Amino acid sequence: MTQTVDSSKIKSARRAVDAYREAHRQLHEKGWYKGISEDHTPLLTKLVDDLEKAGFTSDKTDFETKKEEILTKLWADSDELNAKELGYESKKDFDNKATENDRRALETMWK
Repeated sequence: MTQTVDSSKIKSARRAVDAYREAHRQLHEKGWYKGISEDHTPLLTKLVDDLEKAGFTSDKTDFETKKEEILTKLWADSDELNAKELGYESKKDFDNKATENDRRALETMWK
């Protein structure tokens, strides 16, 4: 069965993850300091908020559980989109039929 993916939703979420990754990189660029762990919290909160705005939601109230559920949904949909962009019907179709060249191409795609 082919899964429908909303590429604009996924691309919006990918931009949110990329922004988080850049903010995280900048945080660590300063080197370790007391309180760095606490300084991650606003970055993660913004990421989850941005992912929810993009359409990846969870009804969980515990932040860690909510974050994990939302990220799991994003990674699954993103993998599905990557497979479709490589010309496959679905991620499962890719897993079953991909050539070695396609598997290498997948390594260069957004993760």
